[in-house]
Formats: sequence, C-alpha cells, structure tokens
Amino acid sequence: MGKSAGRYLEGLMAAVLVLGMTGCGQSEEKKATDTKEVANDYYVDLTELGMNLTIYLRLEEDGNFLFSNTVDFATNKSSGTFQESEDEYIMVYETVNGEEKSVSDGLTSSFVVTEDGSLDFTGCDYIYYGSAKATTTSDDNPDAQLIAVVIPEDYDAPDTESEFQVGSYEAADMAEDGVTYLHTVAFYEDDSYMHMIRYEQDGQMCFWYETGTYGVNTTQLALEPDGGSRISCDVVDAETLQVSVYPDTNAQEREKLEFTRIEEPSVIAELSGNGEVTGENETFDVKVKVYADGSYEATAADFTETGILSINTANGYIKQYPDHPETSVRGLKQVATVPAGTCSCEGGKLTFNGLRVRKSAGLARYECTVVADK
Repeated sequence: MGKSAGRYLEGLMAAVLVLGMTGCGQSEEKKATDTKEVANDYYVDLTELGMNLTIYLRLEEDGNFLFSNTVDFATNKSSGTFQESEDEYIMVYETVNGEEKSVSDGLTSSFVVTEDGSLDFTGCDYIYYGSAKATTTSDDNPDAQLIAVVIPEDYDAPDTESEFQVGSYEAADMAEDGVTYLHTVAFYEDDSYMHMIRYEQDGQMCFWYETGTYGVNTTQLALEPDGGSRISCDVVDAETLQVSVYPDTNAQEREKLEFTRIEEPSVIAELSGNGEVTGENETFDVKVKVYADGSYEATAADFTETGILSINTANGYIKQYPDHPETSVRGLKQVATVPAGTCSCEGGKLTFNGLRVRKSAGLARYECTVVADK
C-alpha cells in the first residue's frame, strides 16, 4: 500500500476518533491534550522542491489547521483538523482552494515533530494548498524535504506580490518532422486561458487549441486544462513565463517553453464574405481579422465586435467567445451563448461557416460565411 493510501486510511481513523470522542463528551479535553504542544505558526519554503514559493501553516490548540499565503493568515488556501495518532499527526482537509471537502475525498497529510520543533511532512506524499498539490520530496533533489519551521519573532516574510500580467504571450517557433509550430497563450481577466498552436501543412493554415482556467501565487502559475489535471508553470518576471504545453499537435508529453509577453498580436488572417438576415432577403458585408493570440475583430455593416475564436481545423469547428457587450471584459467565462461554427481550408483558403456576427449595438446575431482573402 502506498503512502497516499495509508494516509487516507489513517485520516479516516482520525476523523472517526474525533467524532467518537465528541459523542462521549470528551472532545475538547482530548484535542487540547493532543494538539497544544504543536500549536504555533510555521513557514514552509518550497523552493528546493521545485516551487519558488513560501507558504504558512497555523496549528491551533483546538485541533484546527490553516494554510495561507500570508504571514497574517488572512487568506484560507486550505484548512481542516489535525489529530495525534501514535507517533505522528494526521491532517484531514475540510476546505481546499475554497471548496468544501469531506473525509471520503481522501485528502490527508501527516507530519512528525523533529527535535528542534519543526514539522517533517516527508512521511506523506502531498500537502494540499490552494490549487497546488505540493510534493514532500523531490526526485530531482534527494536532499529536498518539506519541513515546516516555527516563524521566529524577527521573521522577514518574502514579497508575496506577483509580477504576472494578464495578456498574450508567444514562444519561439518549434520545428518537428518538417512542420513549424507557432505557440501563443493568452490569459484573461476572468481566470481563463487559451493556448493556441498554428502551423501550415500541405499549403493549408491549421489551428489547434487548449482552454482552461489558471491561478497565480507569486511566482507560481497553475493551469487546469478543461477535463485535465493541474499543471505547474512559472512566472519568471513581468514579461516572461515558463509554461508547460504540448509542443506540437501529436505530442503525448508536455514541455516547458518560455513565453514572452506581446503587446499587440499580429494579424494572421483576414477573411471577408456575406451575412444574411433570415427571412428578409437582406445581405450585408462582413470582414473578420484573426490575431495570433486567437482574438478576432468582426465588422458587419458598420458595427465592429471583438472577442476570442477557438479554432480546431482537425475537427473542423470554431467556438466564438465575444467580449462582454457592456464591460468589454474578455475571457472564456463570459456569458454569451453563441452556437459553434465550422472551419475548413477550401481551395487552400481558411473558411469560416456559421460565424455569428452583430451588425448593430443590439444583441441579435446573424450567420455568415467568410473566406480568407489570400
């Protein structure tokens, strides 16, 4: 049985023990006896474990614990209860990253107290902190261990401000099997992101994308792809990110690439065509610009709208996310129901069918077909 499974069973036993004592009317006295000796505030430096981050742990005399990103513990990154069990302490998580958890979720950690009063977590696999799941040891650095140290009175907390900026970033071109892949990743204000790959194959412009949500904590950037697991990335500085992505459309493993912030993404395609007002025998001109970061600008009649286009030429469809019509906030979480359209490369020219555009400030949308000008 692995450490995770063992910790899970021990967590269950600890939770049952606490509940059992509550039923006997002995909870307060027993918990204080078990936990008051380790009650204190601790800091955990995760740098050697591959995360350039310091986090904080508060153990309270009543058997509650709290992980935070600030030394004043103003933010709850995860919390729960802890209980002594033989020669170690078991932590059972009740909230993680704002979501309630139960014993059945199996989120537990454990620690032992060292001679100097620090807490050694290497007997378990993980601690759960916000959107992160920090390992307690490192394959790359055998000497690295997750140790929580009592915060001294003269402790100088590191800066918790992040240099991360929302916006668009691009990586250097990558070649694989004679095909050059161009990568961009865009981070939006609503905590969503899109990674887009574009490339040419057989004289046709092709696109692939990944979408999901992200979170930032100082120098740590965490991606959670739609339907996938959390991916750890890094904020290098205000202009540079290290992002773990698929290097090409056939890749099975991610690689960490360096992305540099771009202020004005370039136009990669210009399309034009016609839209039609159903039942009124009315047509109107439509022009669409697609930018390197997946954003678009659509002009129908004399009205212009902007937003995001997720394009997958292999599957032959596009998803459209217009900017919020009132606030202009851009992101994949904006409430706008726009049916998916289709895309193709007819005659070598990128073509969108079923793109929905507005031709006035009203919210009505009209279907159109646009073809790349060249």
